[in-house]
Amino acid sequence: MEQAVQNAVQNVVNGSPAPLFLFKTAKIAAVLTVLAIALLWKCPANVKFYAYGAARELLKTHAVIAARGMDRMTSEHFFIKFKPEEREMAGLVLETAERFYRPVTEDFGFVPRRRIPIILYSSKEELNKSFGWEAKESAMGVYWAGAIRVLSPAAWIGETEPGRVREAFASAGPMAHELAHLMVDYLTGGNYPRWFTEGLAQYEEHKLTGFEFDDPAGSLRQPLYSMNELTYNFDSLPNQSLAYRESLAAVRYIAYRYGEGALAGLLRELGAGKDFGRAVREVLHLDEGRFEAEWQEWARRNNA
Repeated sequence: MEQAVQNAVQNVVNGSPAPLFLFKTAKIAAVLTVLAIALLWKCPANVKFYAYGAARELLKTHAVIAARGMDRMTSEHFFIKFKPEEREMAGLVLETAERFYRPVTEDFGFVPRRRIPIILYSSKEELNKSFGWEAKESAMGVYWAGAIRVLSPAAWIGETEPGRVREAFASAGPMAHELAHLMVDYLTGGNYPRWFTEGLAQYEEHKLTGFEFDDPAGSLRQPLYSMNELTYNFDSLPNQSLAYRESLAAVRYIAYRYGEGALAGLLRELGAGKDFGRAVREVLHLDEGRFEAEWQEWARRNNA
C-alpha cells in the first residue's frame, strides 16, 4: 500500500497520469487511517503523533492525485499543480512560496523532508468546491493535510503591471500564513487548538509582510470571547473578525511577555502530546485562567 501511494505521488509530480485505482486506493486508505486515529486517540502520544502523520500523508496524496489532470511546475521546495492558462500565476505563486520558505522554516525550526504541494484554483468557487464549502466563503489560501490550496492572484489582485502584481501577492497574499499553518501542523502532530494556529499564522505573516487584518468588527475594546469559546467553537463564533484578532493578540502577548522562545516551547510540548493547558503550565508557569486574564488585560490596554 505505502509503495503504491508513493509511486502514485511520484507519477503525478513527474507529470504522468496516476491510474484511477490508485486514486481510489489513496482515498479509501486516508479515510480508514483517520478512523483508526479516532479509535486510537487515547493511546500514547507518540502513537497518535505518527498515526496522525500517516493520515496526513495519505490525505495529501489524495489531494495530489485528484489534481492529476493539471500541469505542474517544480521549484526547490515546492511543486504546484495548475491549469494551463494559469501558468504565469503559477510561476508567481511558486516564486513567492520560495521567498518565504527560508524565513518561515528558520523561525519555526523545522524543514519538511519533501517538496510541499500547492494546488492553484482559478476562482473562489473552484477553491470552495474542493472543500465542499458554500460559495460565500472567500479564502485566498487554505492549508490542509500537508498541502496548500491557493486562489489564483489573477482572481483578486486588481493590478495588471507584473511588478505590482508580484508585490501585492507577496504582501497581501496567503503564502506566509499558510506555510506557518503547515509548520504548526507538522511540529505538533495535529495537537493544537484552532485559535493557536491562527494566532501563530497571523503573527508570522505580520512579521514577514507587515500585513494585518484591519476590520473594526475585530476591535478588542468590546466583550471578548473566552478561551473556552475560542478553543471549542472557533469556526462557529458569530464575530470571526474578533475571534481572529483575539488569537493574534494572545500569541503577541506570549511573544511580548515571554519571548518567541516560549512559542517554540508551547509547540514542543504540544508535539509531545500535552494539551494546551498543560503546555501553558510547563512553559509559561501559569494556569489557563491566569493566562487568559493576563493576555486579555494586556490586549485591551494595548489594543493589540
